[in-house]
Amino acid sequence: MRLGKYLSSLTKPELEELRELLNLSDDEYPIFDELSHGRSKVCIADRCKICVSTVDNRIRAIRNKLERLQNGGVIGG
Repeated sequence: MRLGKYLSSLTKPELEELRELLNLSDDEYPIFDELSHGRSKVCIADRCKICVSTVDNRIRAIRNKLERLQNGGVIGG
């Protein structure tokens, strides 16, 4: 499942818990928030005033953190 689709399917309490578990950096947090609202990479780049490749890198970092949590059994996949 795409990360944005997964995040946008979560409830607000689930998103808040996941945010805490992921220990997002200051740069990753706004990307996570925008993804949870179902926004596209291009839209996120425009809203955050960064290039799309930077959005891609931050999404990759968020996805890696999420996979580590899933593999560690902290959250379900």
